[in-house]
Amino acid sequence: MNKFKSQPSKTILVIITGLMVIYFFTKIYVLLQIVLLLGIIGVFSRFLSVNIENLWFRIAYVLSLIIPNIILGLIFYLLLFPISLLSKIWNKDQLQLRNNSDTIYKEVKKSFKKESFKNTW
Repeated sequence: MNKFKSQPSKTILVIITGLMVIYFFTKIYVLLQIVLLLGIIGVFSRFLSVNIENLWFRIAYVLSLIIPNIILGLIFYLLLFPISLLSKIWNKDQLQLRNNSDTIYKEVKKSFKKESFKNTW
């Protein structure tokens, strides 16, 4: 069952709003002509509105396959990778990966009392 209800007039209104915002920052005159054309299509032609909506959703689908990978790659290489390099430079080996001894266990010399086991959490 398809939960999506097609609303081409709202989709065209969103496209027009986005183009107007882009025009506001870039002052590209062609965008105003496209906005006018889309507005006329949205008002007078249901068939063309549905086709524009279908094209819009196809573009959105293709972008949904590409953009998340780019964003995750940027987060990794610009944020996580430098943090890991700085951590390796300034911190000691907390995972004990460079352990040359026969065992990875640490001997702890601590005395435990009866009260230590009552409220462990």
